[in-house]
Amino acid sequence: MRFLAFQRPTLAAVTGVSRAGLAAPFAAQPGHAAVQGWRFASVKAQGAYKKRNTKGIPKKLGAKRTGDQWVIPGNILYKQRGTLWWPGENCIMGRDHTIHAMASGYVKYYRDPAKHPDRKYIGVVFNKEDTLPYPAHAERKRRLNKTAFPIRTPAEQPTLSPSGIPTQVTRLGETEGEPDRVLRLRDDYSYREDNWALGRLVTTAGVRKQRFRTRKQYFRRRRWVKERNLEGQRKAAAKRAELGIELGAGKAGKKGKKAKSKKAAKKAAKKDAK
Repeated sequence: MRFLAFQRPTLAAVTGVSRAGLAAPFAAQPGHAAVQGWRFASVKAQGAYKKRNTKGIPKKLGAKRTGDQWVIPGNILYKQRGTLWWPGENCIMGRDHTIHAMASGYVKYYRDPAKHPDRKYIGVVFNKEDTLPYPAHAERKRRLNKTAFPIRTPAEQPTLSPSGIPTQVTRLGETEGEPDRVLRLRDDYSYREDNWALGRLVTTAGVRKQRFRTRKQYFRRRRWVKERNLEGQRKAAAKRAELGIELGAGKAGKKGKKAKSKKAAKKAAKKDAK
């Protein structure tokens, strides 16, 4: 047994030679078998499906945005299982504990002992230099998805135009309760009110916008107008029947005959000439 164990590479070479004589000519050479040995399958007979798959589908949890990073509404800030982090300023939490941004701004990771001594929060601020949490009783900052834009002060207009005409005149109310009307000079050298002031004339002048107070009154009026038109048409038809005039014989001058066009009259004249 010791001799066989000591001479194992030589034995492998001999067995390789015997197999090479019986097998196909493409079998391994004896020299290679002696050096490398034989490699057998570690799992027999379609055993690949028996191997346990140790690599699962990644959950991709953790932080998706770092501190002071710019985000927009809907961006995912942190994915987690459970509440390792809680939503803070301008943030919400989904049903799978994912924290999303609600406004455009910069991400801040912070703690708020006033709310909870142990919880960690994620918030969004509008200015990068701001720190969270805000001081107690501080003014709340909200943007409502709008961008701050400075309002420009309108340039002062001169009281007189280059032609020496006043750029603005005031028309006093003619009746009691009528407000004064400001008329401005236009490019065509005419005075007219501003468009927004013209739109308010309906309320200031007491103009009634609706003709009927209710829908019922409108339909009653429409039905009465329709019946009145039909009654007038019946009276006109009776009057024509009394005079013996048929409908459509106005320009012909002949009772009971329809007026002919010029083309039809020319055709009839040609036919009579033949």
